[in-house]
Amino acid sequence: MKLTAKTGLCLLLTLWMGVAAVSAENRFVSERCEIAVRTGPALDRKIIALVPSGTSVEIINAGDEWCEIRLPNGKEGWSLTRELSTELPSEIKLARMEKRLEEALSQSKTAQEKMGEVASESKNVNAELAQTKTTLEKTEAAYEALKKESAEFLKFKANYDKNLKELKEAKERADKFESELNRLDSSQLTEGFLYGGGLVIFGFLAGYILKRPRRRSPLM
Repeated sequence: MKLTAKTGLCLLLTLWMGVAAVSAENRFVSERCEIAVRTGPALDRKIIALVPSGTSVEIINAGDEWCEIRLPNGKEGWSLTRELSTELPSEIKLARMEKRLEEALSQSKTAQEKMGEVASESKNVNAELAQTKTTLEKTEAAYEALKKESAEFLKFKANYDKNLKELKEAKERADKFESELNRLDSSQLTEGFLYGGGLVIFGFLAGYILKRPRRRSPLM
């Protein structure tokens, strides 16, 4: 089978790129919007895929003009070396940086909102703490007043109980004296009645004796 010069050149390029590619590496599609992936290392070969900028592809065989690559979906083909870059395209970097910046701003906004919520909650807690402190002070004052009133009440109750006991004892003594007085009055009344009655009887007898006519003596 006779080989054409073009076919031979492709074979030589393929062999040279196979020797040059010691290990697989990844490259990115360069700044262009899309690149064509062909079935061979020539512009007249059939296009099998259009790969957008920023897509990571695996290098199978690397060459100065053409590289054999493997796409993320597993397809293999050829693309121009100048259309591949070892660095991520600046447009993609910028987009990623903008996305990161947007995420950072969103996180910052969320953090600020959270700080606002914490500050508001802290303010509420401080207000509740101040109110609780005021209530505690009032409770302590009321407790002290109650304790003082309780001490005064206990003192008053002790004096009341003492006075009540003394009053009871005085009443008992008064009842005793009244009973004794009644007994003495009754005895004196009886004695007076007997004494008066005796005097009446004595007077009656004396009058009777004095009024009785005397007998004259026969000698007279």
